[in-house]
Amino acid sequence: MLGIMNMPGCGFGNKLIYYYNLRQEAHKRGVNYFCTPFHGHNLFEGDLIGHPPPAEGFEVFDFCLGDKFFDESGISTREVFNLKEKPIISDTVCAIHFRGTDFKDWNPKSILKSKYYCDSIDIVKNDVSSFVLFTDDPGLENYKIVKDYLEKNNLDFFIGKNTGNRLNYAHDFSIMTECSHIISSPSTFCISAGFIGKYKKIIHSKDWVTYRVSENDKFWCDLLAAGGNKDYEIWRLV
Repeated sequence: MLGIMNMPGCGFGNKLIYYYNLRQEAHKRGVNYFCTPFHGHNLFEGDLIGHPPPAEGFEVFDFCLGDKFFDESGISTREVFNLKEKPIISDTVCAIHFRGTDFKDWNPKSILKSKYYCDSIDIVKNDVSSFVLFTDDPGLENYKIVKDYLEKNNLDFFIGKNTGNRLNYAHDFSIMTECSHIISSPSTFCISAGFIGKYKKIIHSKDWVTYRVSENDKFWCDLLAAGGNKDYEIWRLV
């Protein structure tokens, strides 16, 4: 048996990717899996916790994120994660995600330029009925610029609950999973919404992806080299 006994105190997106890597590895080996309950696991159908660990113990699955995500594709993300309650939205809604707060200190380059967002809006505006803006940091300058851009161009949009509280994410996350397009950020919250629910056309920042590839970040290297896989792929780099 392979299992996660202690889920780290990271964001929801990181937890989902770590958990998915566990399921991939267990599937590859043909063994049972176990995961300690974590905040948000009950948003999904099925048994995410798995089998209780045996008395004689089990192998602990070490924490890992994007470096393992594309290594295997034996089990689909959409087979692992299926929301119990799917929001009802239009068939063609484009999510726009802005990540702020601690990302400013982690890596200033992760705060993407407003031009990336506005250029991406121009690419999809004739193919979607509306846009929806999500952020954990409504004070971000790029968020304000993009909101003004939508208003000035008379493009229909609505705004998620947009909270910096890491435990108050279910509303925004569930809507994002059912969007047809995503203008994405480097956040695993947004990335994980991209590989759950509706298959989407996903846009990423060319500047960000190129930078992370130059830093040998395996997730972005794998994503750029093959364009992703059936669960998560780049539609456009802007």
